[in-house]
Amino acid sequence: GGDMRLPCIGAPHTFHHAWRRAKAGGSDGRAPDQANGGQDTDVALAADFVRARGHSEAVTQRILAELSDPGWGVPKGGLHKFVVSLAGRWEVGEDAGLEALAQSVHRQLALEGGKTKVHVWISPPSGERAFKCAGLEGMSLRDICVAGEDRGAALLAEYLECACSGVMACSTCHVYVSKEWFGKLPVHTEDEEDMLELAYQRSEYSRLGCQIVLSAELDGIEITLPKGANNMFDFVPFG
Repeated sequence: GGDMRLPCIGAPHTFHHAWRRAKAGGSDGRAPDQANGGQDTDVALAADFVRARGHSEAVTQRILAELSDPGWGVPKGGLHKFVVSLAGRWEVGEDAGLEALAQSVHRQLALEGGKTKVHVWISPPSGERAFKCAGLEGMSLRDICVAGEDRGAALLAEYLECACSGVMACSTCHVYVSKEWFGKLPVHTEDEEDMLELAYQRSEYSRLGCQIVLSAELDGIEITLPKGANNMFDFVPFG
């Protein structure tokens, strides 16, 4: 339901040592180096899996660096298997730690980059008073639901389901952007259009929350939540 919350883990915020070590080892997900054989293949597969979950290259590499720390106990050659297990049942939004780690990394990268806080006004679907939530530049509305740290973010998460974990494979994070702000967003992609066609009561101002990326220019953007959501995942059998 709309009040589903992803579990969180105590992901560390200090990644620099592991990050430098991973960069020195060249674990960038490119074609595996023959000298290192299976270990490079394992890293490449792990990187591909994390990217496929919708994470940027910077976040992917920082995650791999963090998991290379001995404290995680990942056996040599077992990174890909560990990352897959950490993703849980990602197809239906049941994270087992990977998403929480990714959001922790995202926040750390944002802070390192000096990114500022952007405020969003949310109007609930039943006409209740609008509330405010916030995220850092580069975060999406969906990221605020998962990683936001204020009361408004927690409230938004109760309304916005984000069933596909932000990989743009559903329309459950569908929202309406106010007319005054709609034109300030980048034009939606063909993939987003495909998902919007499945959205509950789509309008000319509809967008997917996972595709609304915060920037300084969007500070104060006004969003209205629809009264329902079409979740096609409810009809897809996952083993």
